[in-house]
Amino acid sequence: MTGAVRIAGALICVSLVAAASAVAAPRLHRTTLPPPPPLPTSLAVDETEWKVVPSKTVVAAGPVTLRVYNRGMDDHDLSLVDSAGALHQVYLPPAGTGVVRATLAPGLYRIYCSLFAGSPASHEALGMVSQIRVRRDPARPVAAARR
Repeated sequence: MTGAVRIAGALICVSLVAAASAVAAPRLHRTTLPPPPPLPTSLAVDETEWKVVPSKTVVAAGPVTLRVYNRGMDDHDLSLVDSAGALHQVYLPPAGTGVVRATLAPGLYRIYCSLFAGSPASHEALGMVSQIRVRRDPARPVAAARR
């Protein structure tokens, strides 16, 4: 027997063993869906003339942190009114940053710049308004969302 024939025979034997073991092993299939990933509890908000752009539009109910960046050339603020009617607000000079923390119940919330409110030059009227939706997070226990 030549060396090439021996190598070919060995390869055939290895292939047959591998094929037999692949056929013999049971196939595992997922029978349930994996749990959904948790909803975020923080987001970034960019403000410019004349936009408010949140990095996420859906967050988990409970404590929420908004990191706010004024990328514009004018002064701005970010305002949010929670379900209890409390105003959460941070003032931002040009290139300024700030943080708004609030405990939010499920619902739809308006985030906006309140500068010059009630006047024709109102930043909100000029387009500096957006929304975030707060949902109960199925990946977290209900008690954690209420804290």
